[in-house]
Amino acid sequence: MAAAAVVSASTGVISTLLPKLSQLIEGEYKLQKGVKRKIKFLKDELTSMETLLVKLSDKEETLDVQAKDWRNKVRELSYDVEDCIDLFTHKMSRGDAEANLVKKTANKIKRIWSRHKIANIIEELKARVQEESDRRLRYKFDDTATDSSKVVRIDPRLPALFVEAKRLVGIDGPREEIIDWLNMEDDCAQQLKVVSIVGFGGLGKTTLVNQVHEKIKGQFHCSCFVPVSRNPNIAKILADMLKELKDQSCVDPSDDERQLIGKLRAFLKDKRYFIIVDDIWSMQAWEIVKSALPENNLKSRIITTTRITSVAESCCSSLEGYVYKIQPLSDQQSQQLFFKRVFGDASACPPHLEEMSHGILEKCHGLPLAIITIASLLTGKYNKDQWKQVDNSIGSAFSDKGMRDILLLSYYDLPRHLKTCLLYLSMFPEDYRIDREELIWRWVAEGFVTEVRGQTVDQVAENYFNELVNRSLILPVGIMYDARANACRVHDMVLELIISLSVEENFASIVEGQCYNGGGHTIRRLSVQSEHVGDEAMQEIMDKWSQVRSISFYGLQEHGIPHLQELYSLRVLDFDYSSHLGNQHVKYIGSFFRLTFLRIDCREVTELPEGIGELRYLQTLDIGRSGIRKLPPSIGRLQKLVRLIVSNPVELPDEIGDLQALQELSRICHYSIKLVEALRRLTKLKRLGIEMPHRWKLDCDTGRYEEAFESSLAVMGKHGLQSLHITKSNILDEELMDILCYTVPCLRELVVKDYVWKGLNRKISASSGAYQLCSLPIYP
Repeated sequence: MAAAAVVSASTGVISTLLPKLSQLIEGEYKLQKGVKRKIKFLKDELTSMETLLVKLSDKEETLDVQAKDWRNKVRELSYDVEDCIDLFTHKMSRGDAEANLVKKTANKIKRIWSRHKIANIIEELKARVQEESDRRLRYKFDDTATDSSKVVRIDPRLPALFVEAKRLVGIDGPREEIIDWLNMEDDCAQQLKVVSIVGFGGLGKTTLVNQVHEKIKGQFHCSCFVPVSRNPNIAKILADMLKELKDQSCVDPSDDERQLIGKLRAFLKDKRYFIIVDDIWSMQAWEIVKSALPENNLKSRIITTTRITSVAESCCSSLEGYVYKIQPLSDQQSQQLFFKRVFGDASACPPHLEEMSHGILEKCHGLPLAIITIASLLTGKYNKDQWKQVDNSIGSAFSDKGMRDILLLSYYDLPRHLKTCLLYLSMFPEDYRIDREELIWRWVAEGFVTEVRGQTVDQVAENYFNELVNRSLILPVGIMYDARANACRVHDMVLELIISLSVEENFASIVEGQCYNGGGHTIRRLSVQSEHVGDEAMQEIMDKWSQVRSISFYGLQEHGIPHLQELYSLRVLDFDYSSHLGNQHVKYIGSFFRLTFLRIDCREVTELPEGIGELRYLQTLDIGRSGIRKLPPSIGRLQKLVRLIVSNPVELPDEIGDLQALQELSRICHYSIKLVEALRRLTKLKRLGIEMPHRWKLDCDTGRYEEAFESSLAVMGKHGLQSLHITKSNILDEELMDILCYTVPCLRELVVKDYVWKGLNRKISASSGAYQLCSLPIYP
């Protein structure tokens, strides 16, 4: 069976490029025979180069400088070739069906010109491929590679992994000590108290405070967990605190730090609160966060974590405080954690591996992260030579370099597809809560994932996500009713490693602060993780991003956001918390013909251009946190759109029923009978979020509306609707449960908000055999 065509950090885009070259040779593009011969040469040479790149990727840790340089140049070459082919086929595929004679003639001339231009470009690319082929022979890179490939066993205990993660080792004592101090009844009991936990990276500070938080948060009126990180966006941190403590609607995108602090103080002044402030790197960041937390003599409590002793002491200096120095695990605890992770039982180590395990644990120095990382590497391996190889490869973990070496072992052990997916996490800021669904569909948009027999592309991607959790390289966040993680975070030491590797491999370019240090490479993926970027730095970025495939802006302000034009290779565009983004920044979005994932998190963007309908590859359109209140009719042309996430109220066009690939339609509010009827045409819909209108807002009588909705619900149920989120209405009432019971047999999740249904639990119990409901949150 041929290998799946996917984009890879190891081989670039050669795998996805080869079928496109075949189409040029065999397709209806009327290319000259001489051009087709050159394209065939490209295809044959790149096929051979891909084979060698795969072999080199299995020897990645031992490659010399020359081999790495050749590998990097071939990868960059593959991107250039694919970008050229994509642009050519796009221009050639523009139809004349609705064009008049003048336009048809103009299009014909353009196609003739495109064929002439592609011939010249192919000649240039052929010369570059020939050059790299000659270098390959000259430096004998084939001798460097071996035919052996690593086979990585997937842990069969994956479904129980989230439960296993709760059985932490060595945490009970520190957790109870901190809780006892927080709850101590003394002369200062009523005052605001602070515990600051300090210790080396990887000792488990975040895990410890999370356990404390989960155990005692019920004693307080409200609580929240706030990650700060090394380069904090203070306004976003304060806004996130307010959202978690109160609700989403209380934050205005235009709020500055002063306003957010005022809102937090006003909300917390009469409440007993419990705040976790995780991963503080500077006293300045702490002082701002602290200013939002009033001393109200209601026994409120704060816990901070940091690696820096002076910061920990500063956190406690002006309040009733206690610095807790977290300690490494004891030898016994280290062994218990290691054996549980490797063998599933703390006493199940085979005798022939006991001595070897002691040597490995000595190098871990009681660091939970080091122990878990190495244990994940050895899971399922019982050969003494394999353990010896790992033992010989690691130095002491009790240093940044030692920890990096341990993490590198886990990285090198990953299959190629997981290396690619892990490196992509460097695109997200430190301590960022990465939504699982968003990440999965970004991987898909980038071409990292493809369907396999019996699984859809998103199911395959979710397996990749679970494998990274399984290997302890990402941390699961928000375990749901079905034991899946709702999101993940990346440990800061893992993030440091993958950023370093991403930059070295020119896989991603990361902008932190006002400077850009991406070197002279063409930018392939760009993540701007700063509120302000200097003019010179932004100009340098724009000079190198004509072939960029992914752009993410995190909090970048208005004057720093360039107008996006002529980015023909762009697959992913993500505006996250960009508070001053405007309509002018998305004006030309319809020209990004390869765009597959678009998310806009900015209230100042109020409309999408009609050209959005030109994005025939678009799979995800997330405008749930934008100011857009109406979608253009051209949205109906997006035949590959899988996820449409909007906010209330958004006026959807009747053409919404033309989206035949749509699987998720979230947070819609509809008053039109035509729109209700259009829903029944969405035969692939699996998840629906809907705000039911009040009677007085309908454009028809209630009876007709109810009948139309029931009919559409029955059709969607027949085709496999699995998740339904319903918000506030005085229509349908209890009758809706009867409808759900008998017309939506595949329903697994029902979320009900702002309903008062008497007898709802009785109805669910009576009809429990009608469908397989796993989750039913009801919010009055």
